[in-house]
Amino acid sequence: MDVRETEFANLAPFDANYGKGCYRRVVLLDAPDACTVTAALEDDPHAFSVRIGHDGERVTTVSAHAERHPLSTCSGAVGPITALVGATLTQASLELKRHADPRANCTHLFDLAGWAIAHASRGATGVRRYEISIPDAIDGRTEAVLLRDGTEVLRWSIEHGRISAPERFAGQQVLGGFTRWASSALAGEELEHALMLARGYFVSLARIYDMVAAGSHPAADHPMPAGSCYSYSPGVVEQAWSLPANRRDFTHTPEVMLRWVESRSRD
Repeated sequence: MDVRETEFANLAPFDANYGKGCYRRVVLLDAPDACTVTAALEDDPHAFSVRIGHDGERVTTVSAHAERHPLSTCSGAVGPITALVGATLTQASLELKRHADPRANCTHLFDLAGWAIAHASRGATGVRRYEISIPDAIDGRTEAVLLRDGTEVLRWSIEHGRISAPERFAGQQVLGGFTRWASSALAGEELEHALMLARGYFVSLARIYDMVAAGSHPAADHPMPAGSCYSYSPGVVEQAWSLPANRRDFTHTPEVMLRWVESRSRD
């Protein structure tokens, strides 16, 4: 099935420019000292940052900022993310699910906090930068690439949502069961890279639709499972509206990504 043929087609028209662009995501991790990690993420619909304090063994403080987000309620997720205080430093971000419920959080903010904690657990200092690029699919085919500090660490050839290469991943659907397979077949940074690229691919599919043309509408109309994340939780989703004006396209301007982080650091 072509990835365009989803239930979201009932809410937004197909983007006539799809096929000419590229989804991009940047994740920046910085350990300015031995007890702190700051992290920031930006892509088409999201711009978040998080700051983790730790004592070398556990998370002691968590604060977050929502710069840009797809739904009116997403900024409220900076509250639930503080549930990670007390979590053990671990390189396995999936382990954090035992300490805090990811479905009570913004998916992308929770991911970002997990990568920050993994960075702290490695005893890393200084900056690490991840960059994802996924060109719009042509005839259902694309190449998803993950760079770490400018060096390619993972590349998938994807055909209609299924990885065809490299052989280690061949045959796996990127959506639907991938996390379960990856957590049993991979470990360490290899697992982290795979989950990071899979998340990017998931978000990249939103480029298929012209969200601006769709206009703002209730999130309750979206075909998302109830309770799938903070904004789709009962009691929140009823207040949530889409914010199409918050979307960006970094196809030709990757250099401007995360500039808002620099602006905030100067304030």
